[in-house]
Order: sequence, then C-alpha cells, then structure tokens
Amino acid sequence: MSLHRLTSITLGVPDVDASTAFFHDFGLTGTGTLSTRDGGAQLELVPSPRRSLQRLGVGTDDADDLGRIAGRVERSGLGSIVEATGDRLAIAEPVTGLLVEVTEADPYDVRPTPHTFNRPGANERFDVPAESVLIADPVRPSNLTHVVYGTPDQPTTLAFFTEVLGFEISDQVPGIIAFTRCGEVHHNLAIQAAPVAFPHHIAFEVDDIDDVVRGGQHMVELDPDRNMWGVGRHAIGSNWFWYLRDPGGTFVEYTADIDRISAQDLYRPKDWQGHEFLYSFGPPVPAEFLEPGDLAELIAAGA
Repeated sequence: MSLHRLTSITLGVPDVDASTAFFHDFGLTGTGTLSTRDGGAQLELVPSPRRSLQRLGVGTDDADDLGRIAGRVERSGLGSIVEATGDRLAIAEPVTGLLVEVTEADPYDVRPTPHTFNRPGANERFDVPAESVLIADPVRPSNLTHVVYGTPDQPTTLAFFTEVLGFEISDQVPGIIAFTRCGEVHHNLAIQAAPVAFPHHIAFEVDDIDDVVRGGQHMVELDPDRNMWGVGRHAIGSNWFWYLRDPGGTFVEYTADIDRISAQDLYRPKDWQGHEFLYSFGPPVPAEFLEPGDLAELIAAGA
C-alpha cells in the first residue's frame, strides 16, 4: 500500500475561537492549524455555518503515487481532479464534494513512551509505582488517527476511497458503515451511510488507556457538558475510547491500543451485524451518538 496515514483535516465550525479553546484543552497546541505531538499540524479549523469536513489529507510514500492515483480518477470517472502538481493531488469526492488532498509525507516518527505492566504470572515492574501515576503533564495526543464520515451514497463514496485512492476495507457492516485504512492502523476512515454529509467524529491516538482516562476526565472536569460516551472498548478495532463533544457538535475521541494490520493477505475482514461492532464493554451507547442532535438541522441545510 503506497498510502500510509492521514496527514491533516480541515474542519468547518460555527465558532473557531470556541473550538480552538476546546482542542487546546484536549491537548492540541498552536494556532491556525493545531498540532499533535507526533503528527505536527493536523487540524485546521475554519468558519462554517454548520460543522463540516471540508478537507481530508492523506500521505503517500512518493510522488509517483500521485500520478497513479490521478490515472485511476480519470479511468474510473469517480471524483474529479481539482489540482495536480508535482507534490500535491487534490480530488473532489464524487458524492459530497469533499476535497481529498494526497501529498508525499513521511511516516510518523514516534518514540514509544516506556510503560511496564504487572499481570498474573508476568510481572515487569518492581520497587517503583506505575509510570502513569507519576505523570503530572497534561495529555498530548500523538496523532490524528481516524475520521468517521457520513455520506448519502455510501457505496459510491466507499468505491472512490477503495478503488481510486487505494484504501482497504478492514471490517464493515454491509451497506451501513465500512472501516477502511490507508496504512497499518485498523481504520483511518470509516464511511457510514447517512442522510447528509457530515463528520460524525474524529479520533486522536494517545499512548495508553491511562491517557484515555486522564484526558477524558480532565475534559469533563472542565465542562461536564462535553461528555459524550466512555470510557469503553470498541469491538471493531479493539481500541479504547472516550468521546467528547466539541462546541460545534462533532464528537472527538481519545483512543488507544487500536488494532494494526500488517498485510491484507494475512488479515480477513469481517462482516458485522447490527450494533455489535460498537463496543465490547463500557457504558450504554447514548442515543445521540447514533443520531446526533443536530442531524435534522444538517439535513435541512443540505436539502
């Protein structure tokens, strides 16, 4: 696979200042395009009457990949090329017009945080407390890991990302949602059927379950109304989660310990049924997670 990660996204929000403050509390840094610890500038916030995903950036290994993708756009008729230069290919997704920007990008340079664990029969730590209880610094997300995006024509949007761009399906609920990847992470983009195009949630990877809990607890202590769902563990992808609600209505996830896939020929995607994929354990799924409170407004605006 020549693609290997998400690079950045542009999120339209009604109040840029309020959303910036939220993401600063969440652990991102900077102004303009906000940065993660290991991914650099990854979240651009721009004014919009309603929340929207306006751009999705994808990193590829080398510039030759851009030409191959451009050829598939032209042959398939899925999507349209907006701009093509030596180091950037911008394509409009055929259903929603989402701008997908493919650029040459280096893999993440991540230095793992040392953690030791004591389990029955496998003790790694003696004479000192767990590292996580000694951490005083706020949680800093490592990288932008995935986006869940709603589209009114899920099969066509899925075909664009898989057949044209080269994403691969990891698991899916047929006709409802497909979890796709552009690297080794189980899913970088989940494409769900929806009555209107909208970003359901965006997720940032942290080091471990301790950071999921520390981050979520910190956000809720600052403002209890930010809490959406967590803490729990998903079934698809196996990742820990805690979801918050940003001021514009998009759900934002701390996630950790998500599955990795080394090669498609060693991994067998599964077709799931109903809502069994949502979580292995955790609090009951809030109704708003399944049908966001502003969905009717988004539908009316898109009509």
